[in-house]
Amino acid sequence: MDWSRIATKLNAELARQRLSAQALARRAGVDRKTVDRLRAGQGVRQTTLTWIEQALGVSLVAAPPAAEPARLAALDYGGYSYELVRSLLGDYLYYRRSFDVVGRLVASHLEVHWDEQRDHLCFVDYQHNRARGGARYEYRFAGDVLVPAGVGVLHFVVRSNDGRLRAMTTTLPRERNGVFEAKGFLLTLNEIADIGFYPVTTPVLLERVGADTIAGRIGVMESGHADYARVAAALVAIEHKFTPGSVGGA
Repeated sequence: MDWSRIATKLNAELARQRLSAQALARRAGVDRKTVDRLRAGQGVRQTTLTWIEQALGVSLVAAPPAAEPARLAALDYGGYSYELVRSLLGDYLYYRRSFDVVGRLVASHLEVHWDEQRDHLCFVDYQHNRARGGARYEYRFAGDVLVPAGVGVLHFVVRSNDGRLRAMTTTLPRERNGVFEAKGFLLTLNEIADIGFYPVTTPVLLERVGADTIAGRIGVMESGHADYARVAAALVAIEHKFTPGSVGGA
C-alpha cells in the first residue's frame, strides 16, 4: 500500500470538499488522530481506510487496471463503486419498535447485495410479525441502497408503483464491541382498519451476522426475550442521540 500517495489524495480531497479532518473523522466514526496519521502518510487498518473512503465518497487507493470494467452505481444512487461499498454486503439483524403494540420489538433479516444487472447495491427485508389479535404473518420488502458521496449515511429505499415510499436512513456500519452495526430511523406507512394508512417512524439498529445464524432470531420480541433489554435500550439511545429533546421509551 502506497501510504504517501494515499495521503496526497486524501489532503487534496479534503481541500476540494472544503472538509476539515475533524468533520471527516466524525463522518467516518474514527478518531481525529487516525485521520491525521493518514494525512501524514502513516498506515491504518484496511477497515479504517474503507470507512474513511466511504465517508469521503471516493477511493483513496490506486484505481484498478483499465482492462477491468468499472462497476459504478448511477449518480442518482450516489455514484459509488463496487470496491467502495463491498464491505457493506452481507446479512444483518434489523431491530425496530412495533407500530401496533406498545413495548413490543420486531427483529427482521436485512440482506444487502450488489445487483449485477442494475449496477448498484440492493436489499431485501424479510419480516415475521404478529398482529395485535395474535395472527402471524410474513412479508418482504425489496429496494435500493443509496450512498450519497461525502455524507456518511445509507438510505434504504422501497418505492411502490403507486407512489408509496418506505425509507430507512442509517449511519455507515461500524465495528463496536466486536459487532458491525449501524443506527438510524425508519419512516414508512402503517394501516389500521377503518382508518387507512398513516405515517409512522421508529429508531432502528442493524447488526451484521452470519447468514447461518439468522434462523430462529427474527420475529417479535417481548419483554422476556433474552435480547429485549439490550435492544430496547439501544433504540432509546439512538432516539435521544439523533432527536435531542424527544421522549424515548420502548
